[in-house]
Amino acid sequence: MDYIDTKHVAAELRNRLKDAFPGVKFSVRKDTGTASAWISVRWTDGPSPAEVEELTRPMQGAQFNGMEDRYESTDNTVTVTVKGRKVTGRPLVNGINTHRDVSDDALKAAAVLWSEAHDATEPPTSGMLDACVIDGHVIQENWAPQQMWQIASDVVLPQRWAAAKEQSAARAARPVNARKEGDEGAQELTLQHTDEDGTTVTGTRLGDGAADVLKRHGFKWHRKNQYWYAPGSRHQQADAAFMDAVAADLRATDLTVTTALPELAPTD
Repeated sequence: MDYIDTKHVAAELRNRLKDAFPGVKFSVRKDTGTASAWISVRWTDGPSPAEVEELTRPMQGAQFNGMEDRYESTDNTVTVTVKGRKVTGRPLVNGINTHRDVSDDALKAAAVLWSEAHDATEPPTSGMLDACVIDGHVIQENWAPQQMWQIASDVVLPQRWAAAKEQSAARAARPVNARKEGDEGAQELTLQHTDEDGTTVTGTRLGDGAADVLKRHGFKWHRKNQYWYAPGSRHQQADAAFMDAVAADLRATDLTVTTALPELAPTD
């Protein structure tokens, strides 16, 4: 049986990841030099490494046997498209490395969860932190940055990804005519930042999907003023990157969002 070149396997893997995880941007690269038969896959937030490896594992043609210090065939076969023609063979791939990066937005959400579990105490940015429990997950004693990373990886990202999959399934299940009617009557949300109120979202409706998105970003519901607000954002500078991330996730649920940032004060 023929072997499939590493670059063709990488191209096929990129397509499979795109189909399996819509909306997630993957970097799929063929390594060079002595590792030229290896592929590296990298992405930010989204699915867990285990979910991604369910797709990468069948495309690996060999695996390293540490006991005997050599590569052994996996007997996997893969079908790829080369110059418009379907070709099946053994993947010339000794291994596939996967790495998920954690966004700053997810780390901020992790800090909010840590604070909620410690009587609203602001999380330290350095030093060793004691072990704690966040949403039923045991967070190990570790340095502050590493503990925030674990909270983001074990709590924030799985919750966000589960919600994203539910929303995607719900959109796919909606009849086409229902989607069109919904689009015509869709409300417009306003995401804005003021010194007095901080970062807020107005215009949401019960069941429109905004609540799940905003909760994932750490927003809370203000019953008196009837809007969502980001705790700790009052009398602070607007976080444009945070607001962009929130707006993007709201739009991903088919909601219309207008973003209003405060104007910069003129300089002399």
